[in-house]
Amino acid sequence: MTAVLIDCDPGIDDALALALAVASPELDVRAVTCVAGNRPVAVTAANARRLLDLFGRPDIPVHAGAARPLLYPQARTNLVHGEDGLGGVSLGGDARPVAAPGVDPGVALEAADHAADVLAHLLLSPLGADMVIVAMGPLTNLALVEIRHPGLLARARSIHIMGGAAHCPGNVTPAAEFNFWADPAAAHVVMTAGARLEVFPLDVTSQAAMTPAWLASLATQPKRSAQALAAMLAVYGEQDPLLHDACPVAALLRPQLFSGQAGRLEVDWRPGPDEGRSHLHQEGEVNAALYTGLDTDGLLSLMAERLALLP
Repeated sequence: MTAVLIDCDPGIDDALALALAVASPELDVRAVTCVAGNRPVAVTAANARRLLDLFGRPDIPVHAGAARPLLYPQARTNLVHGEDGLGGVSLGGDARPVAAPGVDPGVALEAADHAADVLAHLLLSPLGADMVIVAMGPLTNLALVEIRHPGLLARARSIHIMGGAAHCPGNVTPAAEFNFWADPAAAHVVMTAGARLEVFPLDVTSQAAMTPAWLASLATQPKRSAQALAAMLAVYGEQDPLLHDACPVAALLRPQLFSGQAGRLEVDWRPGPDEGRSHLHQEGEVNAALYTGLDTDGLLSLMAERLALLP
C-alpha cells in the first residue's frame, strides 16, 4: 500500500481524482491539503471536506493552505467549475464543530494547521521517504515547504504533478496551463527542488476525454457518490470533458497506461506573455519524467471500476 498526500483545489476534476484515490485499496491517503486555484482556498478546502465525507472517508483530515501565489497579492482563480467549484451541485451539510481560520464555518476541518506545515511534518516523519505527493492544483503549498525547509521535497518517494503544457498550447494563455500560470514562481521552486518529479501536462491530460457512453454509465449508477459526480460532470463536461487530475492518481495504480520521456523541465516564472510556460530540455540534468501518451480506454475502465466501489 502506498502512502499518499493529495494537494488539490477542488474543482470538479479534482473531485474525480479524489474519488479514484479513496476508492483504491492500493493507496493510503493520509491527508488532503488545499490551495487557492480553481476557487479561493476557503472554498477548495470546504469542497474537499464535503467530497471526502460524500465518499465515505470522514477520517481523512483536510488542511487549508496558501490563499495566494508567492509573488502576487491575490489568488488567480477561474469559474470553469462554477462559483462554488463543484458546478452548483449540493453535497449536503456535513458540518463538524471546529473550523480552520478563513474556511466556511459550516464545513469543519479536522485541524487548523496550515497545509505547508502538514506537508513538512509528514515528510520529516519516518513515513516521509515512502510517501507520494499528488499535486493537482497550483504548487504554492509545496513551494512553501521547500522555501522553509530546503531539500525537504526531495525526501518524498515521488511527486506526481498535474500541470504544464510542454508541446501543446496552454489552456489559460497560449503559453501556459492554469496550474503553472496560477503560481509560476511556485512551479519554478518545485521544478528546481531536486525531488523525483512525475509530471502530467496538458499533452497527456488532453487525451483523458470522457465519452458520452462513460458519462451515461456513471449517471445510471444508483449510489449517492456516482449521482453527485455525474451531476457535476453534466456541467463541467460541456466545457472541458477531460479527467485532468485523475491522471497523476491513475499512474500510481496503472503506470502502464502512460508513456513519456525524462528530461529537464523548466518553467518561465517571470511576468510577461510567457509566464507559466513549461519547457522540456533533453540536455542538462534530468529533473522530471514528463508524460505525453495515454491509453484512454484503460483510464476510463479504471475510473469506472473504482467509482463503482464508492458509497
